[in-house]
This record gives sequence, C-alpha cells and structure tokens, in this order.
Amino acid sequence: MSVFALDVTTYGDIDQIIAAMRGTESQVQLAAMRALNKTALWLKSQSVKEISAQKKLQQKIIRERLKLVKASKSSLKALVVASLYGIKASLLGSMRQTAIGAKAGKSQFTGAFVATMPTGHRGIFKRKTKSRLPIREVVLPLEPVASNIIKGFVDSGAAEKFIQYFRHELGFILKVSL
Repeated sequence: MSVFALDVTTYGDIDQIIAAMRGTESQVQLAAMRALNKTALWLKSQSVKEISAQKKLQQKIIRERLKLVKASKSSLKALVVASLYGIKASLLGSMRQTAIGAKAGKSQFTGAFVATMPTGHRGIFKRKTKSRLPIREVVLPLEPVASNIIKGFVDSGAAEKFIQYFRHELGFILKVSL
C-alpha cells in the first residue's frame, strides 16, 4: 500500500493570493481544505486514466484501488492511498479455456487453466512445476508502473492544480473574482 501526500506549504504563490484577497484565517482554511480535496480528486482521476491506459485495464479496476482521505479544517492534509497489489486475472473479464491456455477478457495466458477451488473460488491458475501441484493464481502486477505514474502527477501537475483551485475557492468564499 502506498500513500501519496501533497505538500503545498512551500509555494510562495499562496501567500501572494492570500495577501491580495485579504481573507480571514478561517476563510483561508476553508478555501485550502476545499482546494486540497479537489486536488486529491483530480490526482486520483488522472492517475486512474493513465494507469488503466498503460496497463490496458478497465478504469473501474484501478479506481477501486485508489482511496481518498479528505482534508478537514482541523487537518489540512489530503491523501491518496493506493493499494497497488496485483490484479487477479479472473477480474479482467469472463474466463474461458483455450487450446493454448486460458483467456480472461482480452488477455491470453499461455499454459494456464481455468479451475474452481474447493472453497468455490474460480480463477486462472498456472502450475509452478511440471508436476500436478503446486499451482498459483495468475496475477497481473501494477507495481512499479502505477507508483511512478502517481508520483509523476504529484511532482509535476498537482501543485499548479492546487494553486488554481485555491485561487478559485478563496475568490468564491470572498465573492471576488481573480
């Protein structure tokens, strides 16, 4: 599990915006909270789009693995928590056995087979050795591609988005346009 935090306290633009707007401390905190939450939501949606495009997966599968911890007035910190463990092949779509292996959705797994375990779990499995047992479930890894994509958004675009949202929210609260 990875946690990605956005630190916006080092940007001088925020001080200039606050000085220009002349808002009270509570108004600035409210604007910062709203801007952080919108920035975290933007970060999540952009990451979902990019990861699903790179891994050729449905956005729904990735979206379920990224959670938001929203900022509040008392804690001006928004987090994107990413559970980037592997995705079971059975989640990719309907499974079927083929002559050369198994297929789930549009993905082909050579040498694999579809089986139902004694617990009732149905999935795509592969043998670890040439013998009958042991077997392992086929899993598509998300790391390190997903972490690098999210870090790229945090490093490049998130700070600018926060400043844009902060300026908008503070202007909305103070009924001023910038």
